[in-house]
Amino acid sequence: MHKLTGYQIPHQVLEHYRFRAVELRKEGKKVNDIAHYFGLNRVTVSYWLSKYKNEGKEALKSKKASGPKLKLSPKETMKILNNLKLPATDFGFETPLWTCKRVEYLIKKLTRKNLDNSNVWRLLRRLGLTNQKGERRALEQNPRETKKWLREEWPMILAHAKRWQAMIYFQDEAGVSVNAVMGKTWAPKGKTPIVKLSGNRGGICVSSAISPAGRLVFRVEKKTVNSTTFIDFLDKIRKHHKNRKVIVIVDRAPSHTSGKVKKYVKENKRAFALYYLPPYSPELNPDEKVWGYLKENKLKSHQAKTKVELKDITVSAMKSIQRQPTLLTSFFYNIM
Repeated sequence: MHKLTGYQIPHQVLEHYRFRAVELRKEGKKVNDIAHYFGLNRVTVSYWLSKYKNEGKEALKSKKASGPKLKLSPKETMKILNNLKLPATDFGFETPLWTCKRVEYLIKKLTRKNLDNSNVWRLLRRLGLTNQKGERRALEQNPRETKKWLREEWPMILAHAKRWQAMIYFQDEAGVSVNAVMGKTWAPKGKTPIVKLSGNRGGICVSSAISPAGRLVFRVEKKTVNSTTFIDFLDKIRKHHKNRKVIVIVDRAPSHTSGKVKKYVKENKRAFALYYLPPYSPELNPDEKVWGYLKENKLKSHQAKTKVELKDITVSAMKSIQRQPTLLTSFFYNIM
């Protein structure tokens, strides 16, 4: 996950983050967990906490910095900001991504004013925008179905859970590769560091389920996931709550929608329910964030050379995540 620094967030939002970070720290939360919750670099959060400890509450308040006079009026700036919410393809570009050069063209088109590349960059930063890696969304996704699920289906599931006094879990599977994701490291300028990673191919499959209550159930699969292994994993979840009813939410993978699964649901309908996410909507599944955190944080640049070694470090990493309920509940931020 891309980590922000304090300089990349609007002043008012940043001030709120600072005070909330202090509150969370007083509640006993770890600096790493607080940083992850806000999507920030841990160094930024550590600096805030140190500032508060040494200088008090006033030190965390935002101070408005003076800057050069803008060439654009507030009305023109708002017009540009609103248009940047649209894909760049709406303005004749080949891809939907905005670059400084494309924004420069947009400003000239909308205001007939010329800003050079560096001033465009400063303007975007002043507006609270950052140059980010886009989140992948399937072209096949129907946004109306996604909104309808959040507006209608999700409240219905919550009502069902309340009526049953049930545990809710979002479930998913993911592959973990022996070929690790490359991380960043400090090195002298102009000297690209060499990081040795395994060149072997292959990997393992992991099933997991995450609850808004901050619980995580997982298992490294011995074979390819199918309806049988999926049902077996559902049983594993239910064994964690022998005296409670369980509701599980999954995507529409064939192994989740087969006749065998439907039969299982029907046979256990008094204590178990299965709901489905809309098609092509992984962003609605908080369990996807478990995989992102696992691969981008815990397993980045891992040194495993074989599947056996990979399994060991993956299990260790997942157990570490399992022990962080605050982190797990933060993965539900966009739907709760």
